[in-house]
Amino acid sequence: MIVGSRREGNCYHLMKRISDGLSRERISTDVIIPGNQKIYLCTGCMDCDRNGVCDFNDAMQSNIDKINNSEVLIFITPTRWNTMSGDLKIFIDRLNPLYSVKKLKDKKVIALVVGSKKHTEYSTDGALTSLGSFVESAEAKLIYENQFDNCLDFTDILGQEEKINEVIKDIVKCIG
Repeated sequence: MIVGSRREGNCYHLMKRISDGLSRERISTDVIIPGNQKIYLCTGCMDCDRNGVCDFNDAMQSNIDKINNSEVLIFITPTRWNTMSGDLKIFIDRLNPLYSVKKLKDKKVIALVVGSKKHTEYSTDGALTSLGSFVESAEAKLIYENQFDNCLDFTDILGQEEKINEVIKDIVKCIG
């Protein structure tokens, strides 16, 4: 799971609930929180296009190994200006070494988006569209997506326990 928020707020609580739910189904998870790691911004040097390796020596080296060895990627992001968080965008930019050598092709992806207001007031659709564009460009497979709205305060998502449980069931079906 890649969590696009560095705070222990709604995305973190959603990640914990999903991780616990998958664990009960004997599905192991690993969590990456890019905002809490030393990750340099991509400079667009394009060296990774030639050799599939990024020149930077930072946390992305181990993240790329984790992504490469995973069966399913679960992205969880808050919406920022109706798109994914900056931390998640930086992380995705730095996945180019995998993209350039087609290591993301056919990788299963799940996209979960958390919004602060009612869907009719401030949509989470843009974040899902951004993640969907990444998946399409990477030739991965978006196998499931969902969105949570009305999550302004740090624990608002915990009031959506029934929906979280349904999402966990859906994820287990998709990856089972």
